[in-house]
Amino acid sequence: MMIHLTSSKPLKSAREVALDCLSRRALTHYELKTRLMEKGYESSEISEVLEKMENLGYINDQELALTVSQNRLRRYSRRRVLQDLQNRGLVSQVIEQALEATYSSGDEFQQCLTLAKRWWVQEGERWDQKVHEKDSKRQVPRDLWLQQKVARKLIQRGYPSDMVRKVLYQIKTTNNRDDETLDPR
Repeated sequence: MMIHLTSSKPLKSAREVALDCLSRRALTHYELKTRLMEKGYESSEISEVLEKMENLGYINDQELALTVSQNRLRRYSRRRVLQDLQNRGLVSQVIEQALEATYSSGDEFQQCLTLAKRWWVQEGERWDQKVHEKDSKRQVPRDLWLQQKVARKLIQRGYPSDMVRKVLYQIKTTNNRDDETLDPR
């Protein structure tokens, strides 16, 4: 509980502060409650404002969880989105409903593979440019360097390491088959 040194009331009402916060970004019930508490409003006033915001539809944790989950589907793993939603103070039931509606294990693997292929090409071009600029060979082989770079990026996005290994193995075997068909020896 915060102790105020002055007895003056905050300049804005809790309702005004809540609307101001919600006008910038969608917030969860927990996030808005925390912000109002940090501003020093009484818990009874906060509860009243939160109830009013929910009744007006300005706070809807289920809808927010689903929207965040859908928006991050193409860029982040299920595990990473789960962690982000937990950090926003959502209850596990709401999080699970949103993730079930958005993520399937097959789709997540495909998304991981798509990102890995894109980054493999980008990092390969970066490698080629650096080797060309310096006119010297690197100590680490190109494929190993690419695997490390792409794996690091995928793990940062929250993909499980076993999925990352499978995806990189698939890319490597596909690239090796392509090399064999191009080289008619």
